[in-house]
Amino acid sequence: MKTDLARAALGRREAALAFVLAGTSGAGIVAQVVSPIPMSLSAPFVVLPSAALLALAMLAGRGRLLGAHLFADRLVVGLQWGLVATAAYDLARPLVIALFGFSLNPYVAMPLFGHLITGRPTTDGLAIAAGWAYHTWNGVTFGMMLALVRPGGGWQAGVAWGLGLQALMLALYPHLLAVRVDDPEFLVTGILGHTVWGIVLGEGLAHQARRSREAGRAGAP
Repeated sequence: MKTDLARAALGRREAALAFVLAGTSGAGIVAQVVSPIPMSLSAPFVVLPSAALLALAMLAGRGRLLGAHLFADRLVVGLQWGLVATAAYDLARPLVIALFGFSLNPYVAMPLFGHLITGRPTTDGLAIAAGWAYHTWNGVTFGMMLALVRPGGGWQAGVAWGLGLQALMLALYPHLLAVRVDDPEFLVTGILGHTVWGIVLGEGLAHQARRSREAGRAGAP
């Protein structure tokens, strides 16, 4: 019994550490706005090492004991569905803009992220590539974070998580992008985009959880 409790506690510690590591990309944006730590420092010296540690955790855990294997599986599933949800988010935003006749550029943040990371102009190819990579990694790691705390997913959990991130964006992006918080184009595009992101992520995690349960029942003696 004590061994089982120790394993459970270790699992919680691992999950908490992975949650923190996955959150470093978002924390880099927060630090850019509210602290003297620029993304040119946080991206290479915090976010990139954290990404490497998460990758090692996923690779090392796949062939280890059950607890480590399940832990790695959560990270992998979060990565997969976080990537799918981010692609859906990036496709949904220009559709929302076209539907409502907005003039907002849905991808204005990516070159700016790249500029803040590399110091190059927002029109530079390397800055644009770095910004898109950072944006994509943000979406992936936010997916990992939900998979760690709510592995069963569900669209409700996904939407709640997505709208929580939208609220954070409302607090930070006006300082980065020089947009108004009460700008209806910024609000509507962000809310609908994060709703789509959350639905795709939450339902993806739920689908994966159902498949795992079915596989477990099929393999049971």
